Order: sequence, then C-alpha cells, then structure tokens
Amino acid sequence: MSVSSPTPSLTLARSLPYGVDELVEMGPFELFRSQSETGSTEAKVDAMKRLSVVAFAIGEEATLSTLLPYLATVAMKQPPHEDELLINMASELQKIVPYLLKGSQALPILPILERLSAVEETVVRDEAVKAINHIAPEIEDGPVLVSMAKRLVGADWFSAKVSAAGILPVLYKVSGDDELVNLMKEVAQDDTPMVRRGAAANLGHFMSHMKSDLEGMVPILQQLCRDEQDSVRLLAVATTAQLGNSFTGQPELATQVILPIVRAGSTDLSWRVRNNLAKSFSDVATNLGIGGMEKFQKEQALVMACFVSLLQDIEAEVRASAVGHLARMVHWGGADLFASHLQPLLPGLADDIVMEVRSKCALALMDSSEGGTLEDETILQAFGPLLENFLMDEFSEVQLHVLSNLPKMSRLLEKMNGVVSSILNMAKANNWRVREGVAKLLPHLADARGVDFFSQVLLEPAWLNLLQDTVAFVRNAVVASVGQLVTVTGPAWFSSNIIPRHSNIYDQSPNSYLMRNTIIQSYIEAAIALGDTSEEAGSEVWQELMNFILEKGLADKVPNVRMVAAKGLSRIMVSSPSHSSFIQGKIKPLLLEHMDQETDDDCRHFQDMTLSAM
Repeated sequence: MSVSSPTPSLTLARSLPYGVDELVEMGPFELFRSQSETGSTEAKVDAMKRLSVVAFAIGEEATLSTLLPYLATVAMKQPPHEDELLINMASELQKIVPYLLKGSQALPILPILERLSAVEETVVRDEAVKAINHIAPEIEDGPVLVSMAKRLVGADWFSAKVSAAGILPVLYKVSGDDELVNLMKEVAQDDTPMVRRGAAANLGHFMSHMKSDLEGMVPILQQLCRDEQDSVRLLAVATTAQLGNSFTGQPELATQVILPIVRAGSTDLSWRVRNNLAKSFSDVATNLGIGGMEKFQKEQALVMACFVSLLQDIEAEVRASAVGHLARMVHWGGADLFASHLQPLLPGLADDIVMEVRSKCALALMDSSEGGTLEDETILQAFGPLLENFLMDEFSEVQLHVLSNLPKMSRLLEKMNGVVSSILNMAKANNWRVREGVAKLLPHLADARGVDFFSQVLLEPAWLNLLQDTVAFVRNAVVASVGQLVTVTGPAWFSSNIIPRHSNIYDQSPNSYLMRNTIIQSYIEAAIALGDTSEEAGSEVWQELMNFILEKGLADKVPNVRMVAAKGLSRIMVSSPSHSSFIQGKIKPLLLEHMDQETDDDCRHFQDMTLSAM
C-alpha cells in the first residue's frame, strides 16, 4: 500500500526556494533532506518533527538504505546541530521501532543514538537514553549492546559515561551479560561527581534485575550512600526504593544492607538527602521485606524511629515529604508501632505552621483509617479531635482533603459529633469548593446518623441551601447526591420530605430557569436510582417524579429546561425496564403530544432520542 507524501508545512514552504507545485511533487525523503539542509533553524526542527512520518512514507527498505545513513551524518556533524533538532531526532526514532523496523533491523539506529547520548546538552542525552532503553529490548543482540555500553563507559568525556549509567539497567535486563556488572561498578566509582550521580540514580534499577552476585553490588551501593557529594548521596539513598524484590526471601541481608542506609540518610547533615529519602520512605521500608514479621520487631522499630526523625525534621520540606508516606507506614508497621511511634506525633503535625504539612497530614489520616489496620476506637480517639481542627483550618485545601475523604470513615461519623457540627458550619463557607465538598458528604451523614438526624439538622440549613447555591458546581454536587440519598432514606421518606420542598422551589423560581433546571435534574437522578425497584412504594415515587418531569419539565417556557427534561427522560428510559406499562401507557402519549407542540429543534432532537429508547 502506497503512503502519500507529507503535506508541505507553512514553515517548509517559506524556507525552500521552490514553488508549491514543486514541493508537492518531491518525494518524502527529498523533501525532508531539502528542509533539513536549509539555513533556517525553525525549518530544520520542523523537518525533524516529521521524521517518523517520512520513515513510514518511504517504507522499511528506503529507511534502512537512505534515511538512517543520512541521519547518521546529521548526528555526527561537528559542531553539533541545534539541541531542539537533536532532541526531536531521538524522540522520532523511537516511533519507528517496532512498528516499522523490527528486531535486528533497528541496529543501524544504535550508532545514531550512541552519538546523541555523548553530546554535552543534558536534555539531548536524556532523550537519547530514553530511546536506547526503548529500542534495546527489541534488538536483543547482547554483544552489540555490551559493545556500545563499553564504548560509552570508556569515553574520555563525562557526558557519555552519565548516559551509560542510564542504559545499563535495561541492557543488563535484556542481555544478562556479567560484563555490564563490571561496567556499572566502574561508573559508580568514577572520579567525576556527575558520573557517580548517574550511577546512583540507576543502581537500584540495575540491582533489581540481578539474579546472582547481588552481594557483590552492596559495597558499591554503600559507597555511593557515603559519598562526599550530597548530590550523589541523595540519589543513592533514594535508589533503595527501586530495589523491588531484590532481597525477597533474604530479610536478614536486606536489614544488613538497607537499614544502615536508612538510618544514615534520616540523620544526614544535608537536608536534601533527608528529603529525598523521605520522598520514597514507604517504598524503602517495603523493600526490606520485614513488615509484619515478629522475628524482626527490633528492626521494624528502628525503621519507624528513622521515619519519626523525618517527620520531626527542622526543614518543612522534609516533614511534608515524610508525612505523605504516613498512611502507608501506618499499614506497614501495624497498630502497635502506630501507638508507640506515630500517634504521639499527630497533634504536632496537625498543628504544623506549614500548610502543606497539615494538608498532607489530613489526607494521610483519612487513608490510615482504611484497611482495618487500626481499630475504630483508636481512630476515634487519635483522629477525631484532629479532624475537627482540620475542618476549621484557615486554608481551604486542608478542609477539602478531609471533606473529600470523609466517606472512607462514614461508619464512624455517628460517634463524631464535633466533626459533624463542623461540617454543618462549613455549609456556609465562603469558598465554594468547601460547600461543594459538604454537599457530596450529606448522603453519607444521613446514612451514618440516621434519617431523623438528617431531617432535623441537615435538611433545611444544609441540603436545601446548597441546592439553591449561586455556584453551579455546588448545585450539581447536591444533584449528584440525590440518588444516594434516595437509597439511604428510602422512597417513602424521600416522597414526603424532599419532593414537596424541591417542587416548591421550582414553583417559586419563575424567573430562574437555572434553578428549575436544578430541580429537574435532581428528579432525574432520583428516578434513575428508583428505576429498577419492584417495590410498590418505590414505583409510586418513580411515577410521581415522572409526572412532574412530563407535566412541568417538558412544558416549561424556557427551551433549555425542556431540553434538560427530555435528555433526562432518555436516561431514565434506559434504567427503568420494570416500568414498561407506565412508559407505554402514559409517558409515550404525553411525549408525542409535547413533540407536536415543540418549536425548538434541540428539544425535539432529545425528545426523539427518548422515544427511541422506549
């Protein structure tokens, strides 16, 4: 199948001394080469962005015989081309493997990427490394890959060695050649800090692929973690999070190797090292493989003590990074370590002067309450007072973390009077996102505290006020909660308490079509929730809702309201198979009557959709 040439771009047309007709007649490769050889940087970059398109257009054979040799000359040029052009070359080459060039056919690409991985500009090298890591698993030619790694490691300039560190983990995973182990050790012990940084960043991934001689790499890891440069140490301590299952079945070795690194990293003089460890602390702890093992209680306590040190760090950024792992560490350590190490810290974290720490702490408490690690009494005692403080925080982000996650603790809301009172007060908050969060939470409160509590405390000041909020997102949050409220309270209560009040709001809003839309939408959600019910009470309420939508929604004076009603009816028809007799006997005739009188095309369209759904 022939592929047409890429359409000439405006940049191309302006850069080449050809007419439009001449450009169209040129072949894809000639067009690409002509544009790449112009004096315009913009035109050359534009051409390189179209590299993969050109390759697919000329096909596999021409790509191998013509395009790739040309790209090799471009990559080898001294001084190098513009950085943006080289970045796009590396990026585009990834797109043709394995879709155009498969297996060993991609070998000619490696010298190009090898050259790009040795240039001085970091972003170009990074893209070249990414491309090599993408292509290497497709090639699976161990000797070629190892030879390339040797050349990069043996280069005189540091840039090639840094790139070598980035590709060694993937090359080792593909080939399993032991020579690559020696190459990784060589870059890890290089005199240049930039090279050691590259090794430190990738050593964890490399070790995660090793099936033997893992202990031989341990001294290298430990040496990097003790490096005189903090920029090397911070990457080395974080790489322990990448070890994965390297120490599976060897918890003794894991504790001997990783624990000293964790202990030293948590008390390092450089806050950047401590911060990098804090960012991945729960992954590091998991890689130890000792969670929940009674044999290693002393080691577990030591890990938790290191975590506590980070939670109490003098640098706010370190505390914020550490508290982001609080929930996972609660589940990792269990209830006993939580009570002895973490629970005493919670009041201080919840009252931290830095908003980000409080915000992440609020989220962590909500996540810690899931999973069954902590008993309900512990959660009520340890979290209850803190949640009240979070809900009164001066920053809405802290409040929202609690509001949006409180459904995780809905089973306990019955015993959290202070929290419920705070939520009720927040229904009048100035920030609309807070009011939206309250609206989403109301059905959960009805479920936890009972229908009587909802009727007496939440219905008038919260539900109905938020339903009539000036911000559409808040109103929509109430509408989206209607279905759950029907399920929680039952159709009979909904019919006697909600429908009369909603209908009254509709009747008292002759000049606000948005408010009438909101009521119609709330009835649509309620009808969908009751669509499958076979109970008599549920069917009666469903019919009551349908009568309102048909008689008032479809007859409203504003087309937008009629359209919302018609669109909602089509959704209701799909979810209400058990009401076919009522649909055919009453809804269909009324709908046809409204269609005859409808003057708006959009309304007729959605009415027709509803008719088709019956």
